Amino acid sequence: MMRWLVLTSKFCKIYPQKRLSDSQQMADGDSITVGQTDGSQMSVELCGIDAPEVKQGEVPAQALSNEAKQKLLKLIAAADNQLMIVPVAKDSDGRTVAEVMAHGQGEAEISFQEELLKNGLAKTRLGGVECPNQIAFEQAQKIVIASKTGVWSQDKRN
Repeated sequence: MMRWLVLTSKFCKIYPQKRLSDSQQMADGDSITVGQTDGSQMSVELCGIDAPEVKQGEVPAQALSNEAKQKLLKLIAAADNQLMIVPVAKDSDGRTVAEVMAHGQGEAEISFQEELLKNGLAKTRLGGVECPNQIAFEQAQKIVIASKTGVWSQDKRN
């Protein structure tokens, strides 16, 4: 059973009735905009991972970017839009860098970062902010590298 180190947490909800355009709500598989219980909005970058980028202007989408984005949408939907945001820092664009989780079956929490990593839809981010569950993220990545799944299916690095 995984234990979470929660330093500070905010419970947030994505409000369907105030739905932003898809490009504003979710830029790619590792960032979302959430509506907080006080009605304000917060841009969140998932701590410790880097998912493939979707098409932005003339820059083409990276392989598996749509799959990563869809996986994140499915995780949010499965959580009934109730997310636990664990803020770690602010990035240079003013986004909240955070671990994002939801309550799963029983007492278990589901880490969105770990789910993306286990499905080969993200890589751990080197440098920058250290997430409270970084070791678990690195372990998930080791397993998926060995299975050559997703972003690791054609990557030469091990």
